[in-house]
Amino acid sequence: MMSCVPVDHKSETGEACANCGTHGSDTVKLKNCTACCLVKYCGVDCQRAHRKQHKKACKQRAAELKDEELYGQGHERLEGDFCPICTLPILIPMNKHSGFNTCCMKRICHGCDLAARKRGMGDCPFCRSPRPAHGPAGDAAILAMVSDCPPRRGVQEDR
Repeated sequence: MMSCVPVDHKSETGEACANCGTHGSDTVKLKNCTACCLVKYCGVDCQRAHRKQHKKACKQRAAELKDEELYGQGHERLEGDFCPICTLPILIPMNKHSGFNTCCMKRICHGCDLAARKRGMGDCPFCRSPRPAHGPAGDAAILAMVSDCPPRRGVQEDR
């Protein structure tokens, strides 16, 4: 009996049936196991006869293929969806799990902000600018910080 290992499509001996060892040729067409593609069979009878030996490896490889398919179809997150300090993705909804700093225009996760405060840093954890006060004076300071920022590339100023 042959083992259930991935089939080498260009081996020196050619392809062979996993059950009987018949080599593939112009007259004998070997077909892949449809679930895992690990082995080939010359017919349904050989596939049924080899099922007991192949079942465990087949199920494992089929699960791996399914995982690859599921994990490969997701969307990539934008650069702004990651904390610039710890580089981990910010959980969704982002407003609940992070804060936006007007000084550096960065979104920092609450974990990095908390770690900075525990170390005694009251400034912005990213750019180290002092945090504006609360109230009207703080609002004016925030507006001044935002208006001092250089315009982004491709965005024209209205001055």
